[in-house]
Amino acid sequence: MVTNWDKRKGLVKTQWSEIRDRVAKIEPVFAKIVDELSPDEGYPIFLAYYPYGTLTGDTESPFIPKYDGGVYRLSDPNAPQDVIKHLGYGKDSLPFGMVLEKEFEYFIDLKDEGITLPWAIYSPGTFFPFGRMLSKMNNRVYAPNGVLSTTSGARSVFMIPNIGCLTNHINLQRDFNIQSSPPKSLYEHWHVFKEIINSNVINCDWRSCLIFFAEKWVNKLHIDISWLPLKLYLHELAWHYSEYRRNNFYYDIAFSVIQKKRNLKPNPYLVDTARHLFTTALGSSPGFIPACNDEAIPIDILQKIFIESYGMKKYFPTILKPTNFNFEEDKLPIYYSLQNPATHVFSPKSRGASSTLFEMRELEHVTRIFLEELAKPNSMCSDTIIGKIARNIEFKYFHNKTDRHHVVLPSSEIANLDNRFIDINSKYKIPGTNFASDGPFVRGCISISAKS
Repeated sequence: MVTNWDKRKGLVKTQWSEIRDRVAKIEPVFAKIVDELSPDEGYPIFLAYYPYGTLTGDTESPFIPKYDGGVYRLSDPNAPQDVIKHLGYGKDSLPFGMVLEKEFEYFIDLKDEGITLPWAIYSPGTFFPFGRMLSKMNNRVYAPNGVLSTTSGARSVFMIPNIGCLTNHINLQRDFNIQSSPPKSLYEHWHVFKEIINSNVINCDWRSCLIFFAEKWVNKLHIDISWLPLKLYLHELAWHYSEYRRNNFYYDIAFSVIQKKRNLKPNPYLVDTARHLFTTALGSSPGFIPACNDEAIPIDILQKIFIESYGMKKYFPTILKPTNFNFEEDKLPIYYSLQNPATHVFSPKSRGASSTLFEMRELEHVTRIFLEELAKPNSMCSDTIIGKIARNIEFKYFHNKTDRHHVVLPSSEIANLDNRFIDINSKYKIPGTNFASDGPFVRGCISISAKS
């Protein structure tokens, strides 16, 4: 069902004049260009509202929200004819669109491994999918369609303290009709969060919103010269978004040369991790930070429920979410953990059982050498962003066990260095509550921050 009335539910058919002010607040340049084109009602636009945790697309096709709840595939032949007519061109990937409200996560779901790999976080003002939309006239398809899934809000979210206690979980099942079992891993936290947020008991009104542009918009980009300014603007954005991956080949060579020069022969898994730390520092791969607002997940509701219903009295209910780091602007760190491996390239561990503490020391050694070599004024990448990262970024390593080599810091120090880990609404704070320094994520955690 498609409606013409915007009640923040399902799919709403509208036009540019109705939404341009909302768009101008987050993407003023785009709005100004479109204003010059003055598209009328013959160029429909669709607003798609999704509750938290709703899959907006998987490895097969995108999903369109229904007004009364649930979704249907855009590739479904029984989808509304008006939707197929205007948006059917995106049934195998996504129609051209933009995020209007809240955040979306593109991720790779490794069910057998029990982990999601956050690939990209789309915030308001982000356009998609550039590859297929801007290369429409090219018969070659380079971007695969069987890898990434997308969800409304963040998928790769979890709580720092353990929330797998059966006794406490029964309280959630009683109060919110939760069907999920107590989570045994960080991967399973999201299933519990999703059930709580979408429970009829609390009627949470959290919604993300996507704009989908009808096929006529895309056709105009390719055939109408008066639309060239808009096409060029989108090409510039696409070029900017792909900057790192287009030059990644050179960085691969640089890291390999450093390994050979310094005779580095570490665990390949840790080399992959060290290189991923650099891409996270650059902002090309998401890392994790404490959620302090509801852009990715309705944080206040969850923290309140885990204190009052679940019965979390000892620890702060700190929830981590994926995000991208900006080392030029962000004053607080971003984090990665060996207990939640999320590298996009991963080699198997070459050794048998080795402690996380030992791996942390080896990782610090590898990363320090990379930093030393890349920061040299005559290095291969000295005049690149990777060289700048090496000169302006520092890594710190944390574990809840004492490191007699004094390389790895106690994880209890994290909350002292970053007060976001104990940032909670004062209405829910319980005296004597502490940071969960023994939580899985921080037992082998690396912080990435800009040097003071």
